[in-house]
Amino acid sequence: MLPQAVVRELRAMQRLGLRPWLLEWGKENLVRPARDMTRRQLVVSASVGIWGGIFPIPPCTMPATLFCIMFYSAGVPRLQRFNVPMASVAVVINELMLPLDLLMMPGFMLLGQTAYNKLTDSELDCHVSSQLLEDLQEQPVETFKRFSTGFGLGILVWAAAAPLVLGQIRVLGALSKFAPGGR
Repeated sequence: MLPQAVVRELRAMQRLGLRPWLLEWGKENLVRPARDMTRRQLVVSASVGIWGGIFPIPPCTMPATLFCIMFYSAGVPRLQRFNVPMASVAVVINELMLPLDLLMMPGFMLLGQTAYNKLTDSELDCHVSSQLLEDLQEQPVETFKRFSTGFGLGILVWAAAAPLVLGQIRVLGALSKFAPGGR
């Protein structure tokens, strides 16, 4: 933002007051650009937000979503890259995915454990159970330490699937323009 634009915004805030200025700024810089998004942009940003939102460690879904945004935007034409409104939608949807993330976390851990056992021909058992979520609420640090191998394997499963899922999202975004109605 240029210094003149900052000065103009500060004067507008002083003239209108903080709350009305924030509402106007939000409409101008967040709501209007989101309404101007195409169907492809909306489908892609929502899908990336969902995938990043189910990262196996609930407090770390935001970095995972930002990683997905950068990974998706790498090597594609400028028109298909994420812009600010798309990233905003992805981040909001990422935050809304917490209940599903908590449900899927043990599944990622079990998939990682199964893959590890098959690849190494061993019998690793992380003891993933329904008690895990309760333990995470009551004693988060101790639970992360106790289940660190399971969480690590869950992260590896998610990371291994990420390029495939992001490729499918790219295809879904391309196909969304053929859906009837809308833009």
